[in-house]
This record gives sequence, C-alpha cells and structure tokens, in this order.
Amino acid sequence: MKKKIDNEAESRCTLIISTFMRPKALDIVLKSVANQSLMPAEVIIADDGSNPETSQLIKSWGYSLPIIHSWIPNTDFRAARARNCAVLKASCSYLVFIDGDCMLPSNFIERHLSLKSPGKIVAGGRSLLSKDVSYRILMEVNSGSKHLFSGFKFMNIPLGRLRDLRPKNWASVRTCNLGIHRTDALSVSGFDENFIGWGREDSDFILRLLRAGIRIRSGRLAVCVNHLWHQESPRGRLSNNDQLLAQTMIDKHSAAKKSSIEHL
Repeated sequence: MKKKIDNEAESRCTLIISTFMRPKALDIVLKSVANQSLMPAEVIIADDGSNPETSQLIKSWGYSLPIIHSWIPNTDFRAARARNCAVLKASCSYLVFIDGDCMLPSNFIERHLSLKSPGKIVAGGRSLLSKDVSYRILMEVNSGSKHLFSGFKFMNIPLGRLRDLRPKNWASVRTCNLGIHRTDALSVSGFDENFIGWGREDSDFILRLLRAGIRIRSGRLAVCVNHLWHQESPRGRLSNNDQLLAQTMIDKHSAAKKSSIEHL
C-alpha cells in the first residue's frame, strides 16, 4: 500500500521534472512517479516550450497527480530558465530535480528524503539504458518490468558518513537526479540563464552552491534513475557555455548571479 504524503515538513518535497518535446517519455516517467511508495507533495513540469501535445498529457495526469505545468516559450534551449521558473512555483522547502526521460524506482522519493540534510545537496546516480531497451519501454513492451530497477546501482546500501567524504566533488552532480533545499537554491539566485543551449549550467550551479557553503552528499547506491536513451542534443553553444563555466571557476568570490532567479 502506498504511503500518502502527510503535513510534516520532513516528508514533503516538490518534484521538478524538466522536459522538452518528449511527451511519450514524460508519460513513462509520470507513471513511475505515480508508483512511488512516498508521493511528492507536488510535481512541477519545467517545460522549455513544448507543443500542445505535452500540455494535454500533463492535463490528463492532473486527475491522479498533484501536477503543475510550468511552461516558457520555445525560443532556444533554455533549461536554466525553465528550472528557475519551476523553483519559483514550488511550495515545498525541499526540491528533487529529475529529467523528463528518467524513470524512477518506486522508493525514489522516500530514499531521497531519507538522505536530505541541512546545508547539503543530494547527488543521485543514473543508469543509462540502451537504445533498444529504451525503444521497447517507449512502445510499452516492458515499461513496468521490475527488472529494470534490479541492477547494482539501484541497491540501497547504508554508507553512513562515507556519503559525505567528497563534499566538493562537483563533477559528480547532475540535475537529472538532484535533491536540494529550496532556500539553498535561492541563496545563489538559481541557475544562470546566460547558459543557453546544451551543457554546463548544472556545473555552474553546483560550483556557486559550493562557494556559498553548501556541500555535496553522495546519493549513489541509494537513489538512482533509469535514463532513457535519446540522440544527443545540438551542442553548437557548448564552447560559449564552457567559457561561462571557466569564468565561474575563476571568480572564486561570486555565488549569486544577476541573470538568475531573483531577476525573473
């Protein structure tokens, strides 16, 4: 029997799901959300300008999930702004970020909340599914198969203090599986919206969090997602984003950025 989310702050979170033009994948992900042992208090879809098909899908899920559609116009690849808008709409003090092509094991939210700690983010893992397996899931051949979450990465190993041994390992963090206190995200003004196109906005975000005193807790072997295969996104802006990230690494005294959430 599924646990209902209660009114205690410790068992409440907002699940933020980033998406763009992949309604079939999003539908599979939302099915895994609906199967959680501990439901999030709300689910916000951070939509970077998808077409009405995605909107209709989200509306259909409104009958069974506490879902909010946070949509921005499709002017470019703007994951940073889409996430910032979702954070502003969140009502919970704790946020869990995933991507709209990441399937969740049934205990995902429950385990994430068990690892949260003041002043720390939780960096979860991912298992990359093959093109063939992903196709079969999207065609609903084996989307509900429990064996998809039976691998080593999905084990729950109580590592205790070992999870905090590398508190500044920023390269290990991906926003496709990240838990963070909302106040910590706001303290650095969210994601830098100068990052347009694929890449590096999550690394910039984590580096600025570290500069603000936030530390990293490893969620490996506790919280993992199954990442559906997809073709690589265009990377024409990557060199520009690399330069922005390099500037963040040089500027060792800056945490918040003017182009971010407080200026929406």
